[in-house]
Amino acid sequence: MTSCWEGINDASSDPARVWLTRWRDDDPWKPLRKCDCCALNKSKSEGSGQGIIEGGRATADFETNTIEYNFYNLPNNTQRQLTSAIWFQKEHIGKNKFQLTPILSLPDEFIMEGLYNTALTAASSSVYNDDDLNALVLEVTPLKDEQTHNIYIAKTGGSLSVRKCLRRNFMSLLSLEGSMELHRGYLDYSIDGEEEEVALGPVNHLIFLIHGVGEAVWSRENVNIPDFAEDVHYARTSVNKKMYTGWKQECDKATREGQELPSPPNRIEFMPIQWSDQIHSTSSTVKNTLMSTTLPSIPKLRVVANDVVFDVLMYQTPEFCEKVLTTVTERICHVYDKFQSIHDGFITQGGTCSLVGHSLGSVIAWDILSILQDNMDANTLEATTSIQDSSLLRLSSFDGYQAFANDDAEGGGKTGTWGPSLTKKMSMVIPFTPKFTFLLGSPLGMFLTLRGALPVFDNMRLKSSPTSSVIETIGGEEVSPSSPFSLPGSVYNIFHGSDPVAYRIEPLLLPPETDQGDIPPPPFLVPEKRGMRFHVKAKEIGDNVFNAFSGIIQNSIEKIPDSSAQNMLSKRLLVPKKNKKYLVHNFALGGESTRVDFQLQGAVVENEYLSAVSAHTSYFYNDDLLEYIIQCAHTT
Repeated sequence: MTSCWEGINDASSDPARVWLTRWRDDDPWKPLRKCDCCALNKSKSEGSGQGIIEGGRATADFETNTIEYNFYNLPNNTQRQLTSAIWFQKEHIGKNKFQLTPILSLPDEFIMEGLYNTALTAASSSVYNDDDLNALVLEVTPLKDEQTHNIYIAKTGGSLSVRKCLRRNFMSLLSLEGSMELHRGYLDYSIDGEEEEVALGPVNHLIFLIHGVGEAVWSRENVNIPDFAEDVHYARTSVNKKMYTGWKQECDKATREGQELPSPPNRIEFMPIQWSDQIHSTSSTVKNTLMSTTLPSIPKLRVVANDVVFDVLMYQTPEFCEKVLTTVTERICHVYDKFQSIHDGFITQGGTCSLVGHSLGSVIAWDILSILQDNMDANTLEATTSIQDSSLLRLSSFDGYQAFANDDAEGGGKTGTWGPSLTKKMSMVIPFTPKFTFLLGSPLGMFLTLRGALPVFDNMRLKSSPTSSVIETIGGEEVSPSSPFSLPGSVYNIFHGSDPVAYRIEPLLLPPETDQGDIPPPPFLVPEKRGMRFHVKAKEIGDNVFNAFSGIIQNSIEKIPDSSAQNMLSKRLLVPKKNKKYLVHNFALGGESTRVDFQLQGAVVENEYLSAVSAHTSYFYNDDLLEYIIQCAHTT
């Protein structure tokens, strides 16, 4: 004799505990990923006091029942609560909606297990008969910790279930009203990104992401804008899905062709690096002074000045610039070391690292590279026995990297700097050479202009090739000589065309006398697997046709002998004075790429003014950018 059970999601003789988490006491409990539940059950059975979960990004502590992130801190040092359960109470929270609340009392859990196993034996064994089962159904079993409730076996038609009711509500034994259904095990569920992350190989590329201005605002609980940690989580999940989808397509192709299935690609890990807490700390004298001088009117608008613009202004001061760079460098070093302790084979198996900076974070990333380059040059020059004959001396970063402007011994003028302005030389550097550095929505072009970097870069160009003309011919193509300035790895300045914060870098690497018409527009960022979108290509072709047509008209106008007639026709037809062919550029700063500036492809219908509202915060949600990150990370 067998009966059908309701609410028994785990019918095994030794059910696995389901681990759940929440942020606050009034939040509902939510299950962890299935792979993390298995990992915690294994750690618990082995007698360990902790368990590593979420791909190594978090640690669960069994003694304190908390989950702590391993690589970054949450505001106010918030920790997630942790618990586990086998039995759950089904609670209705609306029409056709319910949630499972864990039974946290171990004595009550033991009582529920005993009643269920007794009923299970009675319902499935030939020794028992219907009378025995019916007698069991009429019995109530009091709970130990939840003393106001009983549990019992309910029989509805041919189905059995374990239910809970108030001790005074005896009518629930005859009807289901006033009782609550209990579940053994959790309902089948899936958490976004788990399947893809579990299927991929171990991490072989680690990306450190540095946030920009306003993080003190975005991370507040009453602000509905995603903070940096949420942006990074979305980027990580999306990249995993893209790699997983591509791998599955390759597997399907190999199956059709009867070939061996390819190995899954290795994961790319994203680690957010925070620094705003150093500026906006409650112990900061400058911040507290600023708040005391702030007018009480229009508080929501003054937040923009105090928590957004304030970041930029403070970074311009040597003391806070040094503090931010020290903080970011220390945290990168800490995360780098701790990551290796969790992923012990990362370096030995050829793991690499990169940097991504967003907004002001891109300036910080640039300055970190500048300090790294400065120390690398210093070490190289110390090891050089014949410094006078070394080209390293001529192209050294010492030509431009100064803590402040100083007298130029040759010209008697003032030289600028491309590095940060500090009170003293920084000896602390990041412990790796980045494979690539992405500057997203970067105001770096403005910062370098204000620092006076253009003449410094041009001085490097003249020293590298003193006899070079402004335009050279190489391989039959006109090539504009650019500054040989470079930083470790490949540097990409990526921006949305409507981002009001973004600036270009390439014009600063060209000779100052370069005509604006000789500076080509930035190429579109086109990943290998996606290609250029049709509407972008169509617009590009249309612009080329228009330029060619304009050139024909201009040539015809130039043949008119009367110069006044030429000017009149040029103004009326709105054509350029000449159809100039763009020169070929090769920027050393790009590393593996000949270019530095890249523009994201726009939408089919896009208003640049409306797009400006969201352009600066949309980088981590751009598919082309995420595909390009995968491409660069996996390029050998």
